[in-house]
Amino acid sequence: MNFKRIQIIFLVIFIAMDVFLFLLFNRSSVGNSDAAGNNNVLEEMRKDQISFSKPTTKSHEGYYFSADNGSVLRQAATSLQEQSLRFSGTELVSEFKKPVKLPSGETKKTLDKIVANPSLIARGSEYSYSSQLSSDSEIIYVQRVAKGPVYSHFGQIRFALNSQKRVIGYSQNYLENVKLLKEASKTISEERALTWLYQYNEIPNGAKVAWSNLAYTRLLTARGQYVFLPTWVFAVKISSSSTFVLKRVNAYTGEVIKTGDGNQTSNANSEIFTIT
Repeated sequence: MNFKRIQIIFLVIFIAMDVFLFLLFNRSSVGNSDAAGNNNVLEEMRKDQISFSKPTTKSHEGYYFSADNGSVLRQAATSLQEQSLRFSGTELVSEFKKPVKLPSGETKKTLDKIVANPSLIARGSEYSYSSQLSSDSEIIYVQRVAKGPVYSHFGQIRFALNSQKRVIGYSQNYLENVKLLKEASKTISEERALTWLYQYNEIPNGAKVAWSNLAYTRLLTARGQYVFLPTWVFAVKISSSSTFVLKRVNAYTGEVIKTGDGNQTSNANSEIFTIT
């Protein structure tokens, strides 16, 4: 009797292991199939003379969240020094009393100190320098929310430079009352987003993908609240044009987004990338 029980137990374990190995093999096959499909698409892109850096296959995590531009900056403005201030709606617009010189090769280092100084910039510790969005005429710092950068002017500091490359002032928006609308979810990889963007005919032949990044962009506005989601943002330069176009891909579904922050063009020489 005991021997028969042992036989049954071993049989159940054997069947369970078979099912587990089958599911593991099946999942691996699907993953390999997707990887092979992505590689085929990337090869097609190269044949179409599209240039790009090798995309990563790593998945990340992100959130849907809502936020607004409230009164935090107005409250903080009374303690700011060495500048004249005004507000355009909820946006703080500043002009430094003395333009700030940017030593060669030390732009980020110089502005990092300014942004970190609470008597010069409100809530500066929540922003970080963006080399991708900055240009010769404007240096951009992006607010970090829900563990990611915000590629929208609703959460940015934009330093204006004059012809002598000195910082004459800045405009600032700050996202507050942040509410996570759902738990963190895994995103698609950069590689998957790029291949889908191509398959949706959003990257023409001969184009160049200048850079890409996973960032939060605005999906919609509802009752004064902005709703953001993780987005793969690609800067695409059309071969017959002197401008770049920003393309956004929903980092959850792979859908190309053409609403909300939208796609903006910019001068290719200055590399200004504006997302509203």
